[in-house]
Amino acid sequence: MINGVSDVRYQVTGACNLRCPHCFSESARRKADELSLDEAKKMVLDFKENGLKLLTLTGGEPLLRKEFTLKLVEFLSEEGVYSRLFTNGTFMTLEYAEMLKDSGLREAQVSIDGVKATHDGWRGMPGCFDLAVNTLKDLGEVGIRTAIRVTVMPLNYDQMPDLLALAEELGVDVFRVRPFISVGRGRENQQYVLTREMHDCAFGYLAEARHEADVIVQLPAPSYAFLYDRRVDPARLKDRLRLHGCSCGRQLCAVTPDGWIKPCGYFSEKIGNVREDSIRDVWNTNAFLCNFRALERLDERCMKCEYLGICGGGCRAAAYENFGNLEAADPTCPKLRT
Repeated sequence: MINGVSDVRYQVTGACNLRCPHCFSESARRKADELSLDEAKKMVLDFKENGLKLLTLTGGEPLLRKEFTLKLVEFLSEEGVYSRLFTNGTFMTLEYAEMLKDSGLREAQVSIDGVKATHDGWRGMPGCFDLAVNTLKDLGEVGIRTAIRVTVMPLNYDQMPDLLALAEELGVDVFRVRPFISVGRGRENQQYVLTREMHDCAFGYLAEARHEADVIVQLPAPSYAFLYDRRVDPARLKDRLRLHGCSCGRQLCAVTPDGWIKPCGYFSEKIGNVREDSIRDVWNTNAFLCNFRALERLDERCMKCEYLGICGGGCRAAAYENFGNLEAADPTCPKLRT
């Protein structure tokens, strides 16, 4: 096998009680043919035979299938697979958090997109900020590792100090931040892509603050945090050419509620279906995936950039979804924005 599929992001359902403008999965209503529990277990076993170590239950909102989520977490625990839950935090109770802990859930991430008024306004649900905060408290109380996920946009780029302070106050384990990526529903909302100045403000602050913070600050690709970190010397890295900035399509893939396999959740390209296809065959022979891995060149601006050895060209999904070309420049790259 070319690479083991160690990291799977499984969208438990297409249903969601919110309609966030940046939703990569364009979640709204439950799909008619979502995987049954038995099908999901079979999927897990197939992935496990091919290297699965971590499975993330996301959505939509996975807690709209509460019993399903609980039983799948229990199965993952029995199979020795690390399980994470990504939630909007509007359906959690202390009792359910305890049940998740007893079933073996290892980590839970709650999305918070700004201070209270900003978050409630963006999510379109008054009170959802308080629900998200209470969810983090309940999860922490029962001993589940917790994370806050922030999508950085024009409406919240200057709120990073407040949100990092909130993470420290709540005692969460991880503060995970990425810029708005114009895929899914976000592709129709280009106005939320950061300007260079906004990116500088948010990630310039976080790149330095993470070294002194009381919480782990993760700035995964395509955050471009290295542009602001004085500890990074691009001259020492310029020869480390790599055209993949993350593990997408190499160790990581996504599965939709109805079983379609994609290189990651940001891609719309379907490369197989867990109901019909062997994971091993998909991972080794799918033409799109093979072409993706074989990239040798990107946009000329990327090839000439001193940071290519660090970022690997940024987010290939954002490039492909916006320009229909795997070699295109990442539209979130702050060096290419004004």
